[in-house]
Amino acid sequence: MFFPLRLMLAIAAASTFLVTSALADNWVANRLYGPVEQLIGNQWQPLERGMALPDSRMVRTSASGRLTLTRGEETIELGPNTQIKIHDRAGTKPFTTVTQSFGTVSVEAQVEKVQHFEVQTPYLAAVVKGTRFTVTSGKSGATVTVHRGHVEVDDHLNRTHVTISLGQTASVDKVKTAGQNHVHGPGTLPKVLDAKGKPVVSKDEPPKVKPIGKDLGKSPEPLKGKVGPGSDGPGGSGPGNGGPGPGGPGGGGSDSSEGPGSGGGRGHGGKGDAY
Repeated sequence: MFFPLRLMLAIAAASTFLVTSALADNWVANRLYGPVEQLIGNQWQPLERGMALPDSRMVRTSASGRLTLTRGEETIELGPNTQIKIHDRAGTKPFTTVTQSFGTVSVEAQVEKVQHFEVQTPYLAAVVKGTRFTVTSGKSGATVTVHRGHVEVDDHLNRTHVTISLGQTASVDKVKTAGQNHVHGPGTLPKVLDAKGKPVVSKDEPPKVKPIGKDLGKSPEPLKGKVGPGSDGPGGSGPGNGGPGPGGPGGGGSDSSEGPGSGGGRGHGGKGDAY
C-alpha cells in the first residue's frame, strides 16, 4: 500500500517540476492593455494575462493594445499595431530570436543569461549584447534605438553592420536612407562596416582630395629680366634728334636749320653782310 503511494507522489512531484520548468522557459503575458491576440491554428484568439506563449506562437496587438512578455528578468514590450513571433532554442543559455513583422518592440535582456538574443525585421536585425533597446519596423524600413548597453545592427541586404550605444539610432529605410545603414545620435558615431569589416563610405560624405604637389599654394616666381627704358616704351634710350628749330639771325638763314639736337648752329651770313 505504501510503496505505490510513494511512487505516485514521486511521479506527481516530477510532473510538477517538468511543468514548472517548461513554464519558466516560456514567455508569459504579464501585462496587457487593450485587445491582444494569438494565432492558434488559422484563427486569432484572445490572449489573456498569465498565459504562456508556446514556441513560435504568433502574437499581435491592436491599434489600442499593448503587451509585456516576461521570462525571468527579461522583458519584451509590444506597442500598438505590432506583430511578432518568438523562437527559443533550449540550453543552459537560451538562444532567442524575435521575428518582428511590423510595429514597435522594446527588449530588455541580460547578457549573462542570454548567449544570443536577436530581433529580426524585414530590413535589419538587432543583436543584443546585454541591453535595453527599441526596434520599430514599418512599410519602408526599420530603426533601432539603444536605451542602455550596446546593440549590433545588421543589414542583411547590403551585408553591413554597426554597433551602436546609448542614445544612438541605426536606420535602414528605402526612402529616408536609400536602403543604406545610417547612424545618428549623440557622441562619436561608429562606422558602418561591410562584410569584410572595412568602413563603408557614405554617399553623402565628400571624397577626400589629395594635394597635387608639395608646392601647391605657393606664390608664382617673378618673371626673369626687367623692362627698362627703351625705344619701345616710355623713357627710351635717350632723347632723339632735335626737331626743326628757328634759323639764326641774318638774311640767308635756312628755315630748316637743325635745332639744339644737332648742335644748334646759326644761319649763314651775319647781320648786314654783303658780297
